[in-house]
Amino acid sequence: MCRCKAVPNRDAKDERGVLLMELAVSLPIFALLLTFLAFALVWSWRSYQREIADAELRQEMQIAAARIVESALLSDHIGERQRGVYEMRQATKDGAPLDYYWLSDEGRLVFNAVTAPITGSFVGARVRITAFSVQEDRHYPRLYHIEMTGRSVETGRTYSIATSVYLREDMGEK
Repeated sequence: MCRCKAVPNRDAKDERGVLLMELAVSLPIFALLLTFLAFALVWSWRSYQREIADAELRQEMQIAAARIVESALLSDHIGERQRGVYEMRQATKDGAPLDYYWLSDEGRLVFNAVTAPITGSFVGARVRITAFSVQEDRHYPRLYHIEMTGRSVETGRTYSIATSVYLREDMGEK
């Protein structure tokens, strides 16, 4: 048997208020950490939304440009029917179907009919085309310059595409 002397317990009066003191120190630190975490989450979500809107702007512009270039490459004649309305005529056996492109009042690029806009369909960026032109080169016949500029309403950023299309010589001119 061991005859050890028991260590006396601290007086309960000495420990009174320690828990309250720990809470008073740790609670503001915890609240500050939660505030920083909430700020980081909100900031990252907004950055994500901006990146998605910018990617959507680029994608819509590239899809529209690809569609216009495809029409131009299949055309035997490209011209401006009236101010801002460009026609691309493809000769076929059963007639001469036309592809028309123009900007609507809402800043959408329209293909053939007002009910068929090829930009501005997605709400993430709300793409608005601010400039669109198809111009024949002054020095080289059958060379056409196609330019488009679009703007994301969500981010305010712009994206421009410019390309040139050369009509084949066997397509004939009108």
